[in-house]
Amino acid sequence: MAVSETKSEGHMTEFVDDEAPELPKQSRFPSLLNFRIIIVAASSSFIFGYGNNAAAGCFAQETFIAKFLSGSNANAIIDAINAIFFGGGFIGTIVQGYISDGYGRRICALMAALLMTISGVLAAASTNPAMFIASRAITGIAGGMIMGNTPVYMSEIAPAHTRGLLVGMHATCLIVGYIVCGIAALGFNFVTSPIQWRLQFIMLTGFSLICAIAVLLIPESPRWYVEQDRIEEASAIMERLHRTKADPSARMARAEMLQIVAQVHAEKGLPHSYSYILSNAHLRKRAWCSVVMFAMVQSSGLLVMFNLMPILFGALGFDATLQLGLSIVWTTVALIGGTVNALIVDHVGRVKLLIIGGCLLVIATSIQCALQKTYLHSTYKPGINASVAFYFIFIVFYSFSVDTVVYVYNAEIWPTHLRAKGVTFGLGSYFIFGVIYNSPAAQAFGTIGWKYYIVFICMTAFCTILILLTFPETKGLTLEEVNIKFGDSVEVSLNDIRLDDVKGTPET
Repeated sequence: MAVSETKSEGHMTEFVDDEAPELPKQSRFPSLLNFRIIIVAASSSFIFGYGNNAAAGCFAQETFIAKFLSGSNANAIIDAINAIFFGGGFIGTIVQGYISDGYGRRICALMAALLMTISGVLAAASTNPAMFIASRAITGIAGGMIMGNTPVYMSEIAPAHTRGLLVGMHATCLIVGYIVCGIAALGFNFVTSPIQWRLQFIMLTGFSLICAIAVLLIPESPRWYVEQDRIEEASAIMERLHRTKADPSARMARAEMLQIVAQVHAEKGLPHSYSYILSNAHLRKRAWCSVVMFAMVQSSGLLVMFNLMPILFGALGFDATLQLGLSIVWTTVALIGGTVNALIVDHVGRVKLLIIGGCLLVIATSIQCALQKTYLHSTYKPGINASVAFYFIFIVFYSFSVDTVVYVYNAEIWPTHLRAKGVTFGLGSYFIFGVIYNSPAAQAFGTIGWKYYIVFICMTAFCTILILLTFPETKGLTLEEVNIKFGDSVEVSLNDIRLDDVKGTPET
């Protein structure tokens, strides 16, 4: 058919034929196969959540305290355990960029699962603080690889109109890992033998091995295949994943493949390095968005509170069982909120939710700060209960508005040839700020107490203002069309591809 090519003001090449019929409307929901593969991929997210939480549960267990935290340097050891995890995570985010680009998203997930297995074995066998801290460094490296690679893989196999929901499964399954680990820690709290705290890491080893096997059963990212010029394999995967009852011939998938191939070929000769990202204004804008967004996550105090949750509840007068029990309820609330966040992010928008969340977190943390100043170490029950309540209000605000969005936005704003390395800026920010805030946390709460919350309040407010002023919205766009929001070109507009371009037959 005759197709005219024009260049629009938005730097998008359009292929227009008014006589050709349009593509079928997109289904409201992804295909069942697509969703199943996303859930299998999210097994990586699960072991990150479990592995991250495993140390926090130990802080309330008597056998762990007796073995590693009975000296005057207990708070310093706790801070080192938390800090080394985030330091390892920073390394992992950088490493995954090279592995994911060179060997594929699936191989990167496999290597992360095997590293998590090694960390579980080492932690379970630890005989001194140094050995345990070393195991947490390996857990962090594996976690950094998972946090960078998993959302990238999910974003690359998800349809544009449900990408927020599907990539949101990363955050949802991550929280499920937190909850399962919390329940295990609570159950093992009733074990009185010295093996008590080691059982959590034995379970981590088992879960990680299962994950390593599971990721071998899912297909590689079709966008990565296109980068390797394996276009037929990429097309077959895309059609299988995106074929729905509304589109039994997978014509939308074929149309998207036209767009992906055109975009990847246009970017083929471009550099893949971090220095190229920093030298290009459009790419620096993406890096800025990634860094600021995850700086807000850590600056909210989320992981400081999470990692020290048993200790913080202990400071309010609760015993070990209640400390662990309340921590489980806290993460369960986060799971409910994160699931809702995944369901609404494709409708409300990424940036709007981040701004709403930032404002609500500043309010919740300010009230918590005032309550801790007034009632911490007191015997006034209503004040103590109010402080506990605002820990829960905080996680409600965070999970309903921010939890899923950050992973979706961080993965989707980068072009395909730089996505694995680009997400490093956001996750690198996450882990660096994690070290900054978590390294002194136990000692800070032990010395300046409630004043530490003032840091979180000021930084969260500052980051929220930056998001309001500088972040573009990406809701509903294909990964290739997101380029327009950052001033780059898109070779083919999906809206202008017509039915005749993508003839196909229904699956038999």
